Amino acid sequence: MIEITKPLRDILVPKSFDSTNTVWRLHSRITVYMLVFFTILLSARAYFGEPIECISSAAPTVRPSLHSFCWTLGTYISRDPKFVDASWDIIEIGTKMGHIPKEERFYQKYYQWVPFLLAIQAFLFSFPKHLWRFCEGGRLQTLCNNLDSILSPDSWNPRRKAKTLLYLTQESRKGHNRYALLFVGCEILNFLVVVLNMCLMNFLFGGFWTSYQPAIQALLSLDMNAWTSYNSLVFPKLAKCDFSYIGPSGTKQNLDALCLLPQNIVNEKIFAFLWLWFILLAIVSGAQLCYRLLQLCCQSVRFRVLFSLLNPISYHRLKRVVRESNIGYWFLLYQMARNINKGVMREIIRDLSRIGQELNMSKQNVHELQMEEESEDAQDGPEDDEVTV
Repeated sequence: MIEITKPLRDILVPKSFDSTNTVWRLHSRITVYMLVFFTILLSARAYFGEPIECISSAAPTVRPSLHSFCWTLGTYISRDPKFVDASWDIIEIGTKMGHIPKEERFYQKYYQWVPFLLAIQAFLFSFPKHLWRFCEGGRLQTLCNNLDSILSPDSWNPRRKAKTLLYLTQESRKGHNRYALLFVGCEILNFLVVVLNMCLMNFLFGGFWTSYQPAIQALLSLDMNAWTSYNSLVFPKLAKCDFSYIGPSGTKQNLDALCLLPQNIVNEKIFAFLWLWFILLAIVSGAQLCYRLLQLCCQSVRFRVLFSLLNPISYHRLKRVVRESNIGYWFLLYQMARNINKGVMREIIRDLSRIGQELNMSKQNVHELQMEEESEDAQDGPEDDEVTV
């Protein structure tokens, strides 16, 4: 098991640069890793044995067919969540001895779908990240490559600086806006994926989010008796199964089997955790979307975000750049500020503030600016711009 999961550890390895954010990593890394691990865990029969074992008076030659029949077509329990004492010192939970009328039966047919559900959920949670990577096209990696060192990077030379400023100023504003809107669209998709996964679980388990709530409350309050009672309505360990076959003389034989479902011991804990985790993800993702909307609508918030990342920096120069930038342009600067050396980013802000209000220049302007800066650095030494006002 440990050997199988080793390749999955790369999902959690932090990258040298990241075009997403912490909330996104909760979706595309942590959640995906957990779901894939749960899928492998439930598929490992060596640890849990057969998924179903049925007790009946059937002949040994019929028992394999009985197990397959009950696993494929589903078992059922009583809708009554109370404890019922069996006649041979077995405590059955939600399973009445004797005949259960059809209108009182609660069928369990989801067993074989659980690993597939978890695998589908892992794919859905990873989809927005792959979509964003495809749309982003490595833009941030190109801008930030080899610039993430704590010390001043050797690759940050006048030629690299000129190319960076040329891209930032000559790229159309529509291109920058499209970059930002695609990112926000993928964040919205992350939130919708959480909602979709909650709906899938609700559909598969028949009202999962409402029927499992009492069990979660009992678990959080450490009431183990109530937890065992309530969760057995969704994940029973004992269930009944009716099996019919034709006997040797051609007579129909009816068998009433009591089936043990050992995998539900793991299922109940996995989905109790996912019940809480998905609600937490939905809340965090919704809060992130509200915060992103505030950034897009409020220029002062955008300024404060950049200022907190680059402080100490010239207040007025940063204010000028943010004021003259549209949303897409600001978002690209924000992404760069999160991923490159702070001193390099302060130089970029300083140069952009000198360019002018329209943020538009030619290659000759860029070259002249770089020659001017080299001359100033040689004569005056380090600049004193990086002072917070």
